[in-house]
Amino acid sequence: MFLLDKLEQYAGTDRIALLYQGQAVSYRDLSRQAEAFAAYLLDAFGSDDAPVLIYGHKDLFIPPCMFGAIKAGHSYIPVDTTFPPERVCQILEQAAPCLVVNLSDTELSAAPLIDKNALADILSAYEGRFDGIDRITDDHTVYTLFTSGTTGKPKGVQITAKNIAAFVDGVAPWFDCGLTEGVFLNEISYSFDVSVCALYYALSRGFTLYTVDKQTMNDPKALFVALRESNIDFWVSTPSLAEFCVRSAQFREALLPKAKKFVFCGEVLTKKLAQEMLARFPHAEMINAYGPTEATVLVTAVTINDALCADSRSIPIGYPFSNLRAIIAAPDGTELIDGKEGELLLLGDCVSPGYLRRPDLNERAFFTDTDSGLRGYHTGDLCRRENGLIYYLGRMDGQVKLNGFRVELEDVESNLLRVENIARAAVVPVVEDGKTVALTAFVCLQRADGLSSLARAKKIKTALAAVLPSYMIPRKIVAVDDFPVNTNGKVDKKALSALA
Repeated sequence: MFLLDKLEQYAGTDRIALLYQGQAVSYRDLSRQAEAFAAYLLDAFGSDDAPVLIYGHKDLFIPPCMFGAIKAGHSYIPVDTTFPPERVCQILEQAAPCLVVNLSDTELSAAPLIDKNALADILSAYEGRFDGIDRITDDHTVYTLFTSGTTGKPKGVQITAKNIAAFVDGVAPWFDCGLTEGVFLNEISYSFDVSVCALYYALSRGFTLYTVDKQTMNDPKALFVALRESNIDFWVSTPSLAEFCVRSAQFREALLPKAKKFVFCGEVLTKKLAQEMLARFPHAEMINAYGPTEATVLVTAVTINDALCADSRSIPIGYPFSNLRAIIAAPDGTELIDGKEGELLLLGDCVSPGYLRRPDLNERAFFTDTDSGLRGYHTGDLCRRENGLIYYLGRMDGQVKLNGFRVELEDVESNLLRVENIARAAVVPVVEDGKTVALTAFVCLQRADGLSSLARAKKIKTALAAVLPSYMIPRKIVAVDDFPVNTNGKVDKKALSALA
């Protein structure tokens, strides 16, 4: 696999691969630890190629475990600590991993399982014992990411070596900034696919990943100290992070004087933010990019300029990468001409082989084009193409992007119904400037609880925290006597959105 080859190449240099909380991991150490973990997996599990689940958040041991799993012929499943234990159990049930690596302080019920101390002992004991055999084919599953699902349980998107190679080839012209080495911001959770930009693009170029964790992200003072010290050349994040940063006058070129590119993806980029970033970083390139997890991170991009910001239309999601096909299709699948609205279909080597053990979902979401033989994916995104540029117009279902994370509203609703004394639940997005900024849940109680609105919301959120990642918990919870209904007798979510 190209990345593993690159890691070996850089392992012969003094380059730093990872920087985190004052600790540095060289490419040499990263390669050495990955090979030691691979040797352990081969010794412990032999020909069993079941995946390895890695639970943690930005720990320096995570990348060696990822790449070691690949070297041993396994895939890996990164699960962030924002996923509570019950959610992790749902993933374990679906994925059936051969091993769980728990790098957190949270106790997990899984076997076999190793913690951080055991992992350190393993890496020491197995150093230098890897056989060096390349076990990766194009169709080998490299990782599986679990995203929100409509049934109330997460679904696993499988990504192969071929998918990742297509992503890196497609994104390279947009990410290239003329550097043979540099510093790349690494703040995105490893369980969110945008982190692949750092893990597979940046590391394959010999960059240093400057790692910022969620604790730092939640402390403005600490965050700006970290950014000032980072010396980054390349920034990739959701727009939400930049919107948080621009609240401070510090966030400008003087803070990040070497920054050459800012890439925003994962959610809608507003014109207000785009204009603010152009003003504050006049010598850096601003890029808006788009892509679903099922098509390997990113598939379109466009450089933002004053003309696009002044246009009456929204900021476009960009031009399709040169190594894939993007089609705006009518409901019957026929391609629409420019200016017509339809579903965005993606075809190419970037498209996933499908969801893990979910043939029912695969049949609806994926297809093979009869003319080209290319793998295709129904994004569910309503789009329009004009002069080669694609504009995002919204979702065609109940899915939203919140702070870059994909959330199925039905998933949140299903888990609300598991909370004691909730009879009915409906969740709507709170939208500002075309972007989802929060969720509001409306609930009907089975019986009066005598609680204040604040006490009730706190109780419900506490119950949800046991089953949902923190980013999926509604900001506001409102108890109502009944839901408004539309002419079809269904819950009128437009009316609820107006209330929200």
